[in-house]
Amino acid sequence: MSKEVYRIQAEFCKALAHPIRLEIIDLLKKGERTVSELMRGIGIGQATLSQHLAVLRERGVVMSRKEGMKTYYSLRKPEIVDACSMIRKILRELIFERHRVVKSYYDLKSKLGSRL
Repeated sequence: MSKEVYRIQAEFCKALAHPIRLEIIDLLKKGERTVSELMRGIGIGQATLSQHLAVLRERGVVMSRKEGMKTYYSLRKPEIVDACSMIRKILRELIFERHRVVKSYYDLKSKLGSRL
């Protein structure tokens, strides 16, 4: 693969690298939402939401359409939900593995006492 493809992929992934933007994606997986619905769903102000939506729009994650005074947002590619779900699954597995290792360490430490 060319270095340009890696750069574009990294830029796309940066768009997903914020909790608010992930929450926006999570709300949009249920379908198109207005700016007001997104603000209420996330509990943030319009200025903050607009900044995050701009990042997602620039990277091609979301698209918008106007209808009268309302702006509606939706996911450009619904597969982004699958990608986010896969990442969360991997993270849960990693957390579980780390928890198991820490638990094993403390179990061993309690059996051996001060020798560890």
